[in-house]
Amino acid sequence: MKDVDLSGVISLMQTQNDYINQVYKIIYVLYTDLNVANNSEFQKFTIHFNEFMLSHAKSEGFSKAIEISQHHYVMLEKLVDHEILATAEQLEIAVVHLETAIKDPSIRTNLQILLLNQGIMMLEETQLKIIETVENLLEKFRKTQLQN
Repeated sequence: MKDVDLSGVISLMQTQNDYINQVYKIIYVLYTDLNVANNSEFQKFTIHFNEFMLSHAKSEGFSKAIEISQHHYVMLEKLVDHEILATAEQLEIAVVHLETAIKDPSIRTNLQILLLNQGIMMLEETQLKIIETVENLLEKFRKTQLQN
């Protein structure tokens, strides 16, 4: 495995971190709107988004450790199994709650909700790219191991 490939994963995770920071700022502003703040689905979205953020933070640190590790394959599998997929799951749960919250007419008209929804879509896309990149790295490594 090449460090260049692992750098790509880290780069995607750093991009995702930038998106998370932007989305968090929007969430903070949205909590000043009582219609949004009092919506139970939006509150559930926030809980799961926070779980997603924590999981992402653990994944990012873990992926940096991969660069210096001699056990890339084992660590990548562990990263996929325990961190990246758990992160994606929390984001997906958060999205479901946000979609439900947006059905409330008093929330749907808030412009910050539109920005939040766009930011979440970017996070989902980046998360998918991270999963695909790491799975491709694992597949390349497996093929290399079989050839040896």
